[in-house]
Amino acid sequence: MDTTTSEIRPITPQAHALSFLTHIDERRSTLVGRIVEAILRNEPVYRDPELQYDLSDIVDQNLKEIIKELRGGPPSLSPARRAGRTKAENGIPMASLLHAYRLAGITLLHEIDEVTQSTGETDAAMAATAKLWKVLDRFSTAAVEAYREVIDESERRSEQARRVHLLALLSGMAPHPTDSLRILGLPETGWYAALASSLGGDGDDPEPRYTSAQEFAVIVWAQDVGMHIGLAGASTLEKLKAGLAAVTATTVAPTGASHPFGNVSDLPRAANQARSALRCLTPGEHRLSLYGERPIELTLVSNPDPVRNLITEVLGGVLSLDSSGANALLDTLDAWVEAGGSTGAAAAALHCHRNTVLYRMQRIAQLTGRRISHPAESAELVIALRALRLRGHE
Repeated sequence: MDTTTSEIRPITPQAHALSFLTHIDERRSTLVGRIVEAILRNEPVYRDPELQYDLSDIVDQNLKEIIKELRGGPPSLSPARRAGRTKAENGIPMASLLHAYRLAGITLLHEIDEVTQSTGETDAAMAATAKLWKVLDRFSTAAVEAYREVIDESERRSEQARRVHLLALLSGMAPHPTDSLRILGLPETGWYAALASSLGGDGDDPEPRYTSAQEFAVIVWAQDVGMHIGLAGASTLEKLKAGLAAVTATTVAPTGASHPFGNVSDLPRAANQARSALRCLTPGEHRLSLYGERPIELTLVSNPDPVRNLITEVLGGVLSLDSSGANALLDTLDAWVEAGGSTGAAAAALHCHRNTVLYRMQRIAQLTGRRISHPAESAELVIALRALRLRGHE
């Protein structure tokens, strides 16, 4: 190892006065040995012969950059990040990682004291000592961040772990929500929306993929009972809305979404909103349903028992017909509603004569006892029809 000082060039006037740091750098190999000895003595986990890294090299590279920063030079945090990644990959606890940095700082302080006793740089040594703990804090923070990245990536690769973290968040049972968000790759602070998507009858559908939406928001999925459940997150409300708009434009399966929210405590409520929004879609509707955009359907899916009675009470006469007769009347009523009550537009949509539509609407009035010309009775027909269309989700 080259321990000369040619590679360390002080760049501030104050740095020229810190000659004791030059002496310390020249003795760096000895100091590295003392730090490694202190770590091995105080942290037994580092003594494992199976560890796949060179502790002395990691200490030397970190010490080199710490001294460089104390002298006023531009440091590199790469050695600190390497230390964090290496310790995580070898299963060394984070607490041991942080303790190693503290031991290195204490050993370096003793070295400064020894050297400055001979150089007389007492004031400079005090200033360097005060700065040392700030430098060590930056290095240890960088190491911890790299450590967490390794751990998070490992957990992210585990589908089971991802499912557990996501379902725990959406049920309000996550012990540390911000940790779960980070592990899932979601922003720890920002805006979110819960999602729910239909699952096929065989329960083996792949989770929805919305590549274009990922440009604006992170979307993660897990399989829940009878559906895919997901969570979208972005740093700002605008980005989240852009992500949901991209989902709307490229929907590959019936999907429900909650209102956007910014507080993780709202996750369970948002999950329920997403499930309700999904149930507001009729079978075959492959689109995104936002919670609350269909108030009638939302009311219907929230009260299943009264809805069954409503269907029987209002449309029972129509449903008593054979399937072809009932479907013809129901499709006509559907077309008439979609056409805004226009008989001509409904006839065009059904590819039949206008008089056919008039006859069928009269037949519906006879069988249901509801007149389409009466606002309240017409509303009952519309609501009962929408309730019937939603029955495919049951």
